[in-house]
Amino acid sequence: MRGENTRPLPRARFGVSPQVPPSEILFITPHNPVTADWDAQGFGIDGAKEKLGFENVEPSEKFEEYLGAILLSSPDILYFDYNKSDDLSGPLTEDEQRFNKAREKGALLNIQSPAKIIAPMLRTKSPAEIEILQTSVEIAARAHQASMRSIRPGMYEYQLQSIIKYVYGINGAPAEGFPCIIGSGPNSVILHWMENSRQMQDGDIVVVDIGADYQFYWSDITRTIPVNGKYSSRQKEVYEIVLKANEEAIKMVKPGVPFSEISKKADEVLAEGMLRIGLIDDKKDFKKYYFHGLGHHIGLINARSIEIGTLEPGMVITIEPGIYIKEEALGVRIEDDVLVTQDGHKVLSAAAPKKINEIEKLMSEMGIDISDHLIQQTR
Repeated sequence: MRGENTRPLPRARFGVSPQVPPSEILFITPHNPVTADWDAQGFGIDGAKEKLGFENVEPSEKFEEYLGAILLSSPDILYFDYNKSDDLSGPLTEDEQRFNKAREKGALLNIQSPAKIIAPMLRTKSPAEIEILQTSVEIAARAHQASMRSIRPGMYEYQLQSIIKYVYGINGAPAEGFPCIIGSGPNSVILHWMENSRQMQDGDIVVVDIGADYQFYWSDITRTIPVNGKYSSRQKEVYEIVLKANEEAIKMVKPGVPFSEISKKADEVLAEGMLRIGLIDDKKDFKKYYFHGLGHHIGLINARSIEIGTLEPGMVITIEPGIYIKEEALGVRIEDDVLVTQDGHKVLSAAAPKKINEIEKLMSEMGIDISDHLIQQTR
């Protein structure tokens, strides 16, 4: 919530002047001495000031009082992401009831989505954000390395997911940025396969699309690997087309370049490759086997929904071309996280191998042996 207002707020019972309201206030749950011996405590008021850098911190129970004062001040614009009722005949949400009460008391409210303010802030990252995001990417890259070393025929997709989440956890990323996509065999051609229930077979290809959540910043890296550690000749043929599209697109990343031009280049590489191997008879038919966009922003969760447009320094985007041949149960996607620098780019996800010889070499090494932890199940 944010209000743009030059008028003073109605007098309220805060630790700040109602005439000159602070530009930001953090409302937080205070420490509770009654439950301190039983439950973990959060930052608390003083901790939030010290560790989060907020000058004005109030107990969470004061939020309603402060919000009411803002509503009654009739701000010129109120940026508020509020809950809306589903239909005209349904009951009003708690937020809508608040607004109605304020209007009954004479408040004039112009409510707009905070995305208007927040979206531009999410397009580019500060140096501090880039540092956090790089750590998130490195954690996901390390998880890819572990999955390459550990995958074996007969393993279930969810078991590979468990290895990935284990690597996240020991590196301080307790959550996934999004549910792991572990698509083997026929599931490799499903863009967002998240069931992860299939037993992976010798000869399968596996699309592993994962991202760690580190301090609320999400990474997003995809690698496509063979279950048995060796790509078949057909898998190599398709893989190399996707890899070339990935690499040629990344080469174009620099400030001032429209992302649409980079996407067009990837399309051309994919279409030419499909035509060369006989997958299509006309380049214009390439979308039959490549049906998604080339990339998106990464960082905080809602950065993904923002259109990339023309590249600017500080943007962090994905480059993720793919080919999905349903009739062959063969899907390949290669996704990297790329920072737009002042004069070019930096591939943040370089630690996750993507060349065939690098992947096959890593897959020959010993990883996590899940057989040491399996129980004998009775069903």
